[in-house]
Amino acid sequence: MIKSDSPAGRWDFLKGNIGVMLLSSGLWNIAGSMTWPFYALYVLELGGRHIDIGLISAVGAITRIVPTLFGGYLADTLGRKKILYSMSFFLALNTLMFAYAPDFRFLFLATILEALFSGIRDPAFMSLLADSTTPDNRATTMALWQVVPSLFGLLSPYAIGLVMDVRGILPAMRFAYTLTFLLATVASFLRYRYLEETLENGKGVSMSPKTAAREILSDFTETLRNLPKALWTFLVIDFVFTFAWAVSEPYFVTYAKEEVGVLASQWGAITVIVMIARLVLMPPLARASDKHGRMKFIIPTMFLWPVSFFLFAVAGSYQGILTARLLLAVAGCIGDPAWEAIFYDYSPKEHRGRFSAIAQVSWSLIWGAGNVVGGAIYQGYSKAFVFYLSVGLFVVGAVAAVLKVREPVRREE
Repeated sequence: MIKSDSPAGRWDFLKGNIGVMLLSSGLWNIAGSMTWPFYALYVLELGGRHIDIGLISAVGAITRIVPTLFGGYLADTLGRKKILYSMSFFLALNTLMFAYAPDFRFLFLATILEALFSGIRDPAFMSLLADSTTPDNRATTMALWQVVPSLFGLLSPYAIGLVMDVRGILPAMRFAYTLTFLLATVASFLRYRYLEETLENGKGVSMSPKTAAREILSDFTETLRNLPKALWTFLVIDFVFTFAWAVSEPYFVTYAKEEVGVLASQWGAITVIVMIARLVLMPPLARASDKHGRMKFIIPTMFLWPVSFFLFAVAGSYQGILTARLLLAVAGCIGDPAWEAIFYDYSPKEHRGRFSAIAQVSWSLIWGAGNVVGGAIYQGYSKAFVFYLSVGLFVVGAVAAVLKVREPVRREE
């Protein structure tokens, strides 16, 4: 990739794969931003319990294990593009099952299929993104990745919230999932038509299942041996934060609605404000991370998160919920791009797909377990305690990071 110090040259990478991914994901997100902020309420509306929210997530996490490992192998052998666009088409089609689920039990099947398709796709997805960057623009790219697709759906949460206030949660969510299918299909076609393959020396896939399975195991073993100790240290600390997030994250919207009395349109407005904050703050902070180092930005985020969760738990009004969520967003803007970039700074390109698979399987299992634990506590013990538990875990992870994690000496290409 040709580098340039001119203002225009710094953004040349947007003309290729990154631009295609930003556009296609943005289209997907127009309708996707109508569904994810209210998913927990959808489960409840279809007859599920709070713990079912976590159980559905856990089933998806378990389902993802084998497909993600196989997807990591395919991403490093067959290539990134074919896996990415084909599974994107399947994921688009699967949104119809979410749209027309007659009760919450059908969400288990829809989630299993989603986990299967996304498990195969995601290692290629993240590897193509990383391959299309350089160490000098990687955090900037990750920031754009988190901000630009969200910009397409900036007003979607508020718009669908207004519909929910008038028509109800169920019909609004069915409409939003149907619209997701239509836009996701267009996005998948753009990926098929315009993405360029980034893996030039893939060795191909063996046609023998037994040989392929043996090769997968051998390749993942080689990847585990080649990952640096510093990456494993950061990954373990990241797992603590993942569990802390998973305990509470599905229950933000239910807590705001049930304990504080926030309306769907108000929750949508909060989501829009948070997205605007990320849009404004994340790109410049990410560029600073590329220039000045990752840990200077990650550590403050680690300590701001527990403060944000605590403020959310004690909030007694719409304004209090908004303040906590906004602080949470600012914290993410400071550290999220650097957090993602540091994983790829540490991981060699030839092992990146398989490392992505290993990490994503681990994150899925931890996320599912955290959702179940959080759901059990939320439903059977205390709705506020899930947030206090997250606060404690965040503090433990932050202290461990200060003591154990250091800036990468050399960033992988």
